Amino acid sequence: MKRILSGARRRGRWLWLLLPLLIMLPGCGDRPIGQPCTFSWPNDDTDCSDYPQCHPLQNVKPSVTLANDACPVDCIQMPSLECENLICVATQVPEGDAETKAKHMNGVCVAPGVGTASCTATPAMSCGGYCTKTCLSSASCPKGYVCSAMAPFEENLTCEPDTGWGTNCTGTCIKAGVTPSGASEPCPSTESIDWDTAVCEEATLGSCCACICSQFCPLLSQKFCRKKNWDEVMFKDSTTNATTCGTGG
Repeated sequence: MKRILSGARRRGRWLWLLLPLLIMLPGCGDRPIGQPCTFSWPNDDTDCSDYPQCHPLQNVKPSVTLANDACPVDCIQMPSLECENLICVATQVPEGDAETKAKHMNGVCVAPGVGTASCTATPAMSCGGYCTKTCLSSASCPKGYVCSAMAPFEENLTCEPDTGWGTNCTGTCIKAGVTPSGASEPCPSTESIDWDTAVCEEATLGSCCACICSQFCPLLSQKFCRKKNWDEVMFKDSTTNATTCGTGG
């Protein structure tokens, strides 16, 4: 009996030693947090400008030669083709000296005409960041990351008030009451708090203001694992030429 119990105890100890390793193994198809990823633009016949803008550092439209003349702004792209069950982000650097925080970000774009964009009215542009996940505290993030809110889509996404999503989400989204090409019904209104978000599952309504805001605005209230320092190896070109970043100017 003692030998049997002793063997059970040994097996139990091995299981406890293996458990952390099993937890750390990524799920099927998952990329680990921190792996590079490419933002996946809408795969339909729409203009990308209908959607929240997310071009790391770039302050020009894709049809113009890229130049890092903007200040760093957090970007979230969801879903990401490479980050199954995760999301792809490009983020401002929260730690380091003042110049590092003001001039660098973990995310980068390359020349137009290269990448995975598929919007008919906008030339392709390849922008990349890193895979991450939502979190409740920094304890649930890997070493080198902090759990924090992000501030994506600063350029053209309006989330307040939520009753105005149907008409005031992005500058060129299709407003409530207008029927998109190929759709059998008009874009929904969000004036009532009881509006049915299930209508946005219809692909032809994807460019409706209400549907864009209902997809992206909830991200603003969540927290994500953010890289603490600038990753010079992965994002060596993510340095802005602007001189007013971080100065309030």
